[in-house]
Amino acid sequence: MILLWKYWHIVAYASAMGLSPKQGTVLLSLLNISQIIGQIGMGYLSDHSSPLALMVGSTICSSIVVLSVWGLSHTFASLLIFCLLYGFFAGGYSVLYCRFVTALTDMSATGLWLYSIFEFQRGVGNLVGGSVSSILVGDVSSAAKYGNLILFVGIAFLTSSLGGLSYWFFKGHRPSFSRQTERLPEI
Repeated sequence: MILLWKYWHIVAYASAMGLSPKQGTVLLSLLNISQIIGQIGMGYLSDHSSPLALMVGSTICSSIVVLSVWGLSHTFASLLIFCLLYGFFAGGYSVLYCRFVTALTDMSATGLWLYSIFEFQRGVGNLVGGSVSSILVGDVSSAAKYGNLILFVGIAFLTSSLGGLSYWFFKGHRPSFSRQTERLPEI
């Protein structure tokens, strides 16, 4: 989901807003730089926090950023803020895969299998994402046409965060950002 629109839609969106190709490239570069920072930060936090808390936090923040900042962006400055925040919060999500595996199993063979499933679903999402986003946007020459994509991405992140929150609710867990070795049920 993270890459559903990123690479070609941010530049096309900037162009549709009347920004120059150079400004679109700056946006994409800032998005990628903030993604690196997000990955480093999320990796550090995953060593000291619950992976479920980080997953919920990342997806809620990403949803808010997409629905509010990108949804209301009409200037280059607001798109800069969007790229910075979105790259930071959504970009680090895939770093959590290793922590999800360690929370699910202690067996190395099962861990490799789980990690490969996480990466496979990410790959499928990347392959399907371009087609889905093209269908949702249609005409990339108008910034107004991106409304469906913005809603889809924001709601998808929100749905993901609600899934994590429902786990806490039904299992009696409370979100915690303190150091712990939370174990999820064995598969």
